[in-house]
Amino acid sequence: MPAALRVLVAATLIMSATHLVLLIAAPHDLGWSLVLLLMTAWCIKCALAVAKGESPQALMLMSALMGLAHIIMVLGLPGGAAHHSSGAAPEHVAHAVPMLVVGVAELLLMFFAAVLLNRSRSRTPKPQYAAN
Repeated sequence: MPAALRVLVAATLIMSATHLVLLIAAPHDLGWSLVLLLMTAWCIKCALAVAKGESPQALMLMSALMGLAHIIMVLGLPGGAAHHSSGAAPEHVAHAVPMLVVGVAELLLMFFAAVLLNRSRSRTPKPQYAAN
């Protein structure tokens, strides 16, 4: 496996561990705890798929969705309540910073996967068409 893909897999596994740290460091109710566990499992599944030689495309999509989900949970949806701190009391703002950091890290992971995917596609030979 190329070194860049090993770095991508390692970074994804680190993000998986980060989800577990968030689960332990910031107590959540049962619903959000299950969501964090599902996110962790999804990270691991995508990392293992890339490690086995599959395309990083699914990992790229997963990272994009998770990054946006973390940011939306902090900022909230129009007309809806946010998970962490949207217009909330100061004690909830302390949870917002780690959530935003994780969201940005997920988006960086997405861009890294996108670059690797683009590189792999640009190396693929183009089909030669016969002239008629």
